[in-house]
Amino acid sequence: MKITRIEPVLVGAPTPGVGLLSNRNYFFVKVHTDEGITGLGEATLESHDNSVLGALKDIECLVLGEDPTRIEYLTQKMVKQLFWKGGVIKGSAISGVELALWDILGKSLNMPVYKLIGGACRTKIRAYVNGWSGGSLDPAVVRDKAQVAMAAGYNAFKFSLALPCWQVNDPESFKKIRLISETIRDTVGSEALVMYDGHGRYDADMAIKIGRMFEELDFFFFEEPCQPEDEEGLAKVASRLDIPVATGERLSFLPEFKRLMTGKCASIIQPDIGHSCGFGTALKAAHLAEAFNVFVAPHGPMSPVVTTVSMHLDAVIPNFLIQERLFLNDWRNNVITEPIVVKDGYIELNEKPGWGIELDEELCKAHPPIPSYTPQLIRPDGAVCDW
Repeated sequence: MKITRIEPVLVGAPTPGVGLLSNRNYFFVKVHTDEGITGLGEATLESHDNSVLGALKDIECLVLGEDPTRIEYLTQKMVKQLFWKGGVIKGSAISGVELALWDILGKSLNMPVYKLIGGACRTKIRAYVNGWSGGSLDPAVVRDKAQVAMAAGYNAFKFSLALPCWQVNDPESFKKIRLISETIRDTVGSEALVMYDGHGRYDADMAIKIGRMFEELDFFFFEEPCQPEDEEGLAKVASRLDIPVATGERLSFLPEFKRLMTGKCASIIQPDIGHSCGFGTALKAAHLAEAFNVFVAPHGPMSPVVTTVSMHLDAVIPNFLIQERLFLNDWRNNVITEPIVVKDGYIELNEKPGWGIELDEELCKAHPPIPSYTPQLIRPDGAVCDW
């Protein structure tokens, strides 16, 4: 079997909200072979479609004519044969192809990917919902949205507030975070899991102050309290708080995950399979994390494709914690032929070959890609911030 073509498939999937207005395109990658087996991957990197397309074109010349089942060989070729490291742009393009190769391998052997690498440790995947609150700062709105998410089958909730925080001690931001945090905890109850994503907005001292408030509310983890490359800051926060620190979604290569663990920066890592050179890197990072007694909670607020792929990782690693799932209550949930269903906080694995899914081609065609755009940050008063 030989690779004959790489096909990018862009689907317009805008996700408007109170916080960041993201006119996102889903960026799928299909790898075609001379035996008629086609693999599916994802390389969604919002606002960087053209860059990923360029990287994908460079990568294509490295894999055309190759045997798609030589996944590790082709991954090393894609990572190392092009001179520049490339960061998340290159990592996302590689991911799209690498994921499609695993799908081809599973289909060619008529087995789901998770059975190819040792079989499932679990058949139900614990999931939490993200993107459900829209980043609202209005307690009444947050209460209503939390109840909608609970009715959809979730009992674990992550949220974020897009509040720029440049001061060492920003009392206004702290008050707003506390108000919404208390509102969420009061609404979802004491048994639900609640997580906060800082998106790296805080210095270590401010993050510690915020994290101590999260301790009072019994939050499950504090994600990206500092920038991911601020390993000293992350380690300081992790050592001073009694709730876990999570990070890793913006990393692309295995040595970056190694530094997090050797530096005691976090007790939960969050590889994004769509950005970190694919399934193989995430699997290696998970095995490395196990040696450090670190848990894995894969990042994945993109399409249902990345969520489904991540579930194959979740199934096989002993140190899996919980899977991120974007709150999709519209057509986007049906972009795959096996829509994801959450029941009592869990998602069931299916046993179909490869990833067990295909794109709904007609639905994808009905949502053409959005042209190049500039994301806009919407203030709480509804005004658009200038970049």
